[in-house]
Amino acid sequence: MFYVNTFWFTKVSKLVARYDKTNHLEEAMIKITHLWKIICPEFHYEDMQGNLQAWIFVPIHGKNHWSLAIIRIHNDVAMLAHLDSFRGTHDPEAIFHVLKIVLCLTVPIDPDLVMMGIMNVEQQ
Repeated sequence: MFYVNTFWFTKVSKLVARYDKTNHLEEAMIKITHLWKIICPEFHYEDMQGNLQAWIFVPIHGKNHWSLAIIRIHNDVAMLAHLDSFRGTHDPEAIFHVLKIVLCLTVPIDPDLVMMGIMNVEQQ
């Protein structure tokens, strides 16, 4: 299990937005990989030799509230989930877009093998 810090998603989102505008793949890959390794240094996908298994928890801060993205990697398939207690506060499609680009640039995962799901947790 891995946890990234609360600033990681914000920083990576900005890099992905810049990549989306300029399409400079190599520059984005270097910066995102560097940011990934600084913030989540224990996660070394190169050392897992075909047995890639990890849970990565990504806290996401909006203007008024937090949500949580979860990345589950098992071999060559990644599953993304977004847990949000306030429906519609955070855009899950935008979150999945950022995480999918990060995964495809840093972990050898086929983009077609990234599955996504949304879970809204009702407040009690």
